[in-house]
Amino acid sequence: MKRLKTIVKSKKTQLDIAHSSMNDFQAPEYTRQSENAIFVYCLLSDGPVYIHKCAQSGDAKEVSRIISKDPSRINAKSKMGKTALHLAAHNGHSEVVDTLISFNADLSLQDRDGNTALHLAVISANAQIVSMLLQRGAYPKARNHRNMMAVHVAAELNNVEVIKTLLDNGVDPSWRGENGMTALHYAAAKNNGEAVSIMMENGAQPNVKDDRGYFAIHTAARCGASDAIKAILDGAIKSSWTSHQILYLKDKENNFPLHSAVNSGDIKSVRVCLSAGASLKVQQEDGSTPLHFACASGNLEMIQVMKEMNKDEFMTTITVLDAMRMTPLHRAALFDHTLIIQFLIEHGADINCRDISNSTPLLLAVSKSCWAAAQLLVISGADVSFKDKKNRNFIHIAIQRGGKLDQTGVTLLKKNVISIQNEKDDYGCIPLHYAAKEGHLSAIDELIKMGSIATLKNKDGQSSFHFAAKYGRSGTCIALLNSNYGPQLLNEADINGLTALHIAAYYGHTRIVHLLLQRGAVVCRDYSGNSALHLASSKGFTSTMRALVSVHSNLIDESNRDGDTPLHMAARNGHAIAVLYLLTKDAKILYNFQNETFFDCIVERSCTEVAVAVVNHDRWTEVIQTYSRIHGSFLLGLIKHLPSVCLTILDRCQTLSEDDPKSLNFHITYYFKYLEVPKKVAGTTSTSLEDNHSPLQSLNAMVKNNRVSCLSHPVCVTFLKVQWKRYGFYVYTCYLVVYVINLFCITHFVITLNSLKHYDYNLNQNSTKLYLYGNEYKLSLEFSQVDWLTGWIILLYNVFNIVKECGQIYILKKKYFTDIGNVVEWILYTSSILFVGPFFLNHSFHWQWASGALAVFFVWFNCLVFLQRFDFFGIYVVMFLEILRTLLQVLCVFSILFIAFGLSLYVLMFNEESNSHSTPLLSILRTFMMMIEMEYLSSFNEGYTDNRDDTIHFGKLTIILYIAFAILMPLLLMNLLIGLAVGDIESVQRNARLKRLAMQVDLQINIETMVPRFILQQISLEKFKYYPNTRKKFFNYFFRILNTQDADDIKCLEASAQGALIFDELHRQKQKLKDMNNVLEKNHHLLSQILKKMGMKSEEEDWDEGEKLDGDDSSDEMELIQVKSIFHTEPPKSQILSYIKRSSLSTDI
Repeated sequence: MKRLKTIVKSKKTQLDIAHSSMNDFQAPEYTRQSENAIFVYCLLSDGPVYIHKCAQSGDAKEVSRIISKDPSRINAKSKMGKTALHLAAHNGHSEVVDTLISFNADLSLQDRDGNTALHLAVISANAQIVSMLLQRGAYPKARNHRNMMAVHVAAELNNVEVIKTLLDNGVDPSWRGENGMTALHYAAAKNNGEAVSIMMENGAQPNVKDDRGYFAIHTAARCGASDAIKAILDGAIKSSWTSHQILYLKDKENNFPLHSAVNSGDIKSVRVCLSAGASLKVQQEDGSTPLHFACASGNLEMIQVMKEMNKDEFMTTITVLDAMRMTPLHRAALFDHTLIIQFLIEHGADINCRDISNSTPLLLAVSKSCWAAAQLLVISGADVSFKDKKNRNFIHIAIQRGGKLDQTGVTLLKKNVISIQNEKDDYGCIPLHYAAKEGHLSAIDELIKMGSIATLKNKDGQSSFHFAAKYGRSGTCIALLNSNYGPQLLNEADINGLTALHIAAYYGHTRIVHLLLQRGAVVCRDYSGNSALHLASSKGFTSTMRALVSVHSNLIDESNRDGDTPLHMAARNGHAIAVLYLLTKDAKILYNFQNETFFDCIVERSCTEVAVAVVNHDRWTEVIQTYSRIHGSFLLGLIKHLPSVCLTILDRCQTLSEDDPKSLNFHITYYFKYLEVPKKVAGTTSTSLEDNHSPLQSLNAMVKNNRVSCLSHPVCVTFLKVQWKRYGFYVYTCYLVVYVINLFCITHFVITLNSLKHYDYNLNQNSTKLYLYGNEYKLSLEFSQVDWLTGWIILLYNVFNIVKECGQIYILKKKYFTDIGNVVEWILYTSSILFVGPFFLNHSFHWQWASGALAVFFVWFNCLVFLQRFDFFGIYVVMFLEILRTLLQVLCVFSILFIAFGLSLYVLMFNEESNSHSTPLLSILRTFMMMIEMEYLSSFNEGYTDNRDDTIHFGKLTIILYIAFAILMPLLLMNLLIGLAVGDIESVQRNARLKRLAMQVDLQINIETMVPRFILQQISLEKFKYYPNTRKKFFNYFFRILNTQDADDIKCLEASAQGALIFDELHRQKQKLKDMNNVLEKNHHLLSQILKKMGMKSEEEDWDEGEKLDGDDSSDEMELIQVKSIFHTEPPKSQILSYIKRSSLSTDI
């Protein structure tokens, strides 16, 4: 009952304790609030956190009671990882610590930060507990998560008493912690001078480096720890070290302590070092002295301290050079520290000393845009005539860096400036060149006022006016032209004969070109014969070209030293818009000295975009019909090099009428005159003799170069159809009729004569006479007049064709033997002659009838080949021949299997009754025939089951081999052939029409080659109109059934007309953009005028335009993008010219 009262009375107190401990300890599950378990909630003495609170509050008796009751709680941790020992040590409760140690508490346990009880005792600065822990076995080298031991923590916190206690208990101050730092390093970094002194008195060595290469004194100096520096120096003296030895210690970068002190910016530290005898002349690895560092940082007070405490060395150090041969004055000038510059100059610094790049402090300051330093140096008497290693004086450099001359103080030294403003650097440039290049208007005005000579030239013979024109500085050009040197500069040429007009045109600076033309610049040629228009055309700057042509239209057709016109230059460099502009301006199509026209340049360099642009221009017919001394015809060149452009030409060779596509008057017009080579070109090209006289060179070139898309174009197809209908069909039909006559004659001979009635040398006269109806050398053959007539027809026809084939061999040479069809014809002709010839001598031989069998086979087979010339039959014949070719190739490969099975069956079935395997050749033949018909019963089963050893002696092995044959040959090989046939049919269906067209071209060439030229001229057709909706005559209707391509041609033409709307919309958007740009320019000009009226000047007025070095002709790029998109969708109508005309009316910026 007494215990219950005690618990209830202390309920509030324990609840407060529980709630206050929630932040540091893990509350036990039974402390949750519950009215039915109030006694459970209030008995905190049973929880694991109760011992922590007791240790934290210093209740040693309660701690002892808890541990006695439950020893496991002694090392229990809170959520922060602290045990009761940690809390007691941290809060300075030595009695609790003693109690916990007496119960064997673990002294090495760490909290969440890695601190042991010893670390926490050090942090709480309780020397008594530190001593107790060390004496009771605490490990002094234990490290926390910062890799720090207890001695390091004490040194960092400057706990002197604790440090003494640690040292008295055998702790070594040289033990290393984070980054290899000793306790001396930690104390030095925190400026804990007393701690440093104590440790050095107890054996800490000042010459120990950490892992970063720093001694303790460097650490103190870098941190600006003046007290620590003094303590280290004092302690070193007491430990048989000298201050000189300590101050001359070097870190890994060879910095002395004074260097580190200067870098820290702490003047007191610098004073300590200097008072201890540190030298100002010491240099680190790049040769910098402490004075160099102080000048670079701009710490004037520190420099004054150096001068005050060590004047002699200070005066000497002013002239010391570092690795870059820079003095402290160079460093001060480099970072624009004017006060230091003035201080150093007052104390005798060499104002004109040169560094490794031959730069004085003045040149160095100007190169880094330190204008205040430069002005001070100039005023202080710096020699302005000194130059750097590129022979540039400070005016050169100042202008390059964008400085104003009044900022540098040069305007105050007019006499000295006059002598240097016209000096040249290694490139021959004077300061005015750089001002013109950078567009520095204010500098140009000042230089001209001070007497700079604008006509001076660099090593390339270019004046500042050339520079201004090159970099697009129109304001600079105006300033130079308005000077006294303007008339001399206007037409002055460089070493290549280029005037400012040439250069401005080459870089596309249209405004400058306008300016020069307005000022009366002479349009001359350079030393290569190029005019300004040549150069502008070579870069494709059309707005610049318009400016030139608007004043000097005669430049369009002028030639340079190589005979190139501006049209050549634009075409050679692939500038489509420039070429279109020149064509629109009626530029002549001329030849250069290499016999090239501009279109030859386009074709040879495969400039597709330019070629398409030309083809879509209204002058395309003139271009295509121009004689090409390289290709003969431009169309031939396009077929060889640019087939896609050839398609564009063919698109333009067909047009749809404006009638309703369902109307009877609707028609398609095809223009064929551009397919044929121009008359004056024929026979003069660099091709072979055959091609020179071919009237169908373009189609033949498509075949030779395998231009499938070109040859199958509706124009080419229609041309071949028309030519075929007009005379090709009749000529070929006549030839076919003659061939059919020969075919019937051979067939008649074979049918009417008896093949067994002949003489055979190898047969016995008596035994075979019955079968051969008499085996006599000369037989009395009774020929009718029809028989004699057919014989003579066969003989004459085949003899004539053999003569013809010999002629073809002479003409085609090796090419003749590449055609398998020629082999078939030779077999046909020779076998026919061998068959018919002996009959005229009243002979009939065995070999003669063998030739007759070959003749009748090949005459009918060749008739099938003849039919491939006709549209309706041709595709099927071509498909048959392609599949036949594939079959023969496959059989040639798998003939190895036939030989393998044939020889194996010859060995196994030598005595088979049918004798089909009696010889190797018969066995191979029988094996091949088994692919078609296996004949298992008669060939294998009967022999295997007749119980005779002489028929199929190796029975089981024969059956096994038979099964293998059945799997490999009829099943596998036949399925393979079927698959190849199906695949070939698909490819043949895609290419059969093209192959037929190729044969059609070849046939047409052969026909026209045999026809006299004057007849061809009379029957040539330049234009053809096709009416797809009109009624056809029976003969034409027959042709139409055989040709189904017309509907596809109409669909192709209708699809090409969909791009017209896109073209118009693009042009409208372009015009809107140009209008907006013009409005912006006008507003900018208006604002500039308002500022001038108000007497105000903007910063932009000091700088000229033209910052882009690739020209300001940005409008051309937009035009080119538009034309590219147009060429993919534009129908073959004359809209490109109207586009160019509208564009030429607008004014480019």
